Amino acid sequence: MSLFLDDASAIADPFLRRAFTLAERGRGTVSPNPMVGCVIVRDGVVVGEGYHQQAGGPHAEIAALSAAGDNAAGSTAYVTLEPCNHYGRTPPCTSALLKAGVTKVVIGLRDPNPEVTGSGAEALAEAGVEIVFVTDDAPFRAQNEAWLCRLRTGLPFVRVKVALTLDARPGLFASRRARITGSGGGTVTMLVRERATAVFVGASTLQVDDPLLTIRDADERAALRQPIRGVLSRTSVPASSARMLSDGVGKTLLVTSDAAAPVATAALASRGTEVHLYRYADGIRGALAAVANAGIDDMLVEAGPALLTALWNARAIDELVVVHAGGMGGNAAPPLFLGGGEIAGGSLTPTFRAVEAAVRGDDAVTVWRPKLQAAGESRAIGGSS
Repeated sequence: MSLFLDDASAIADPFLRRAFTLAERGRGTVSPNPMVGCVIVRDGVVVGEGYHQQAGGPHAEIAALSAAGDNAAGSTAYVTLEPCNHYGRTPPCTSALLKAGVTKVVIGLRDPNPEVTGSGAEALAEAGVEIVFVTDDAPFRAQNEAWLCRLRTGLPFVRVKVALTLDARPGLFASRRARITGSGGGTVTMLVRERATAVFVGASTLQVDDPLLTIRDADERAALRQPIRGVLSRTSVPASSARMLSDGVGKTLLVTSDAAAPVATAALASRGTEVHLYRYADGIRGALAAVANAGIDDMLVEAGPALLTALWNARAIDELVVVHAGGMGGNAAPPLFLGGGEIAGGSLTPTFRAVEAAVRGDDAVTVWRPKLQAAGESRAIGGSS
């Protein structure tokens, strides 16, 4: 899903475009479910619409049918994802569509789950409902790329954000908090947090920066919806006095290995932070799998050098957002990357490509993705304030 571009503009059908826009309202709240929007149209007029608001709640089709009432009879349903045909936390949407008398369903994306692929459309078609799949499902794949990533790899979609000086320094001093970007960089930070189900930092960043990781406006007022906030660690257990672990704003997680001190993790858990363990030998991939198992499809990592290096070396970054400020850090400033270079002969071997760029305030923003990554897919294999 684009950070600055309007993916909905690529959808020709206005009703399906509206369903796409509705689905976006569930971003950050529906994990581990997909975002879905639905519009019910009868005689060319919208009679009901809805979207999936949170995991365990009514699906988009149910919300739209409820809004349409008796007007759903003889209507067309425009839905961004193939309606479900199985019992989960909620009854199947196919049954509700049939009961309401919907005669046609236009679908943006087939459900890729191997256990249910095609069964929703097939059940509706067998009951006499006309089924139409769009010819270009790229916008719908992009919208749910995080959900698709977890289905395919068992790992969450990983977006990493870093702030750098012009000479690519993520800080001005070693192990000391410093502000690099201006208000433009702060705007980008809030934008990527708004799009995230969960925001993570490494244990060292938590110790040095003590960030809040919340979504706030220009006047520092907290948004109504806050992401899950978490810490990624191999063995370190953060102090429960850290601001993000003690301010009582939403859910907090510690994802650490089984080599962490049990007494320390138990003490943190007793204060309300969820602790998720992975095998130490599994490294960063094990940590990411633990995040996915916690029901999180997408995560923003505001990474310091050590965590960025681990994610990069594991080929676990699906998107890298770089905010550049217009100044030099100098030789005393720490480097961003702690690993070896990607060099073939005397040339750099680029593994990422730039996909977006923007200027916010005095800062420049570039968005990078793996070169082998197809549209709407992930190849995840494996200083915050």
